[in-house]
Amino acid sequence: MVGMFATQAQVTVLTVDDDIQTLRFVRNALVEAGYTSFGTGDPAEADRLLSAEEPDLVLLGAIMPRTDGFALINRIAENTDAPVIFLSERDQDQDIAKAFEMGAADYIVKPFSANELVARIRVALRGQSTQAKDENRESYLLRDLRINFAERRVTVGGRPVKLTATEYELLTELSNNAGRVLTHDHLLQRVWGPTYEGDSQLLRTYVKYLRQKLGDDASNPKYIFTEPRVGYRMARS
Repeated sequence: MVGMFATQAQVTVLTVDDDIQTLRFVRNALVEAGYTSFGTGDPAEADRLLSAEEPDLVLLGAIMPRTDGFALINRIAENTDAPVIFLSERDQDQDIAKAFEMGAADYIVKPFSANELVARIRVALRGQSTQAKDENRESYLLRDLRINFAERRVTVGGRPVKLTATEYELLTELSNNAGRVLTHDHLLQRVWGPTYEGDSQLLRTYVKYLRQKLGDDASNPKYIFTEPRVGYRMARS
């Protein structure tokens, strides 16, 4: 499990993208950050590399000539539970929403910096590694919402809710501190890391996605409450 690795060099990242410049840039950024990186410009190679290398995270080009990330992500999910981050030239809301709905851990719009890429990867991996810690905790239950930490499973009214790694980590941070108001900067630092402090728009976007998936109405919330100009809170279970 990622959280038990001694060094980042033991964490492997697979990149599938037909853009050779992106492959080169990603490899250099990850090696510089201490990760093991390998990639391919041929989507047909993805299945073989997933089996042979067993990556801890997959970076997936959203747009490729003969296929795209949206067609590949389901195949990837059948072979690994590693988080998937989309890399795309397009920043349309419908594409981003579709990626998250299909289970992507994150969506990064090109061009991006090495620091942003590494920070987003760390968030996705951190979300994956919290599962071991969650196994010894009890469930959180609030009205119809249930978070089963042992199974890393979220349901509303018994209906499974599929969350990305980042959405789950945000929900976990809020529920673990139920009854307390968590500031924007606290949540940004805990979920995304210190380089994201002050990025309230990023936080608001993820809270919006989370509320939509939970069926929570921002104007009359049941689960996630807004403290204007301060942060967010969840009620005690």
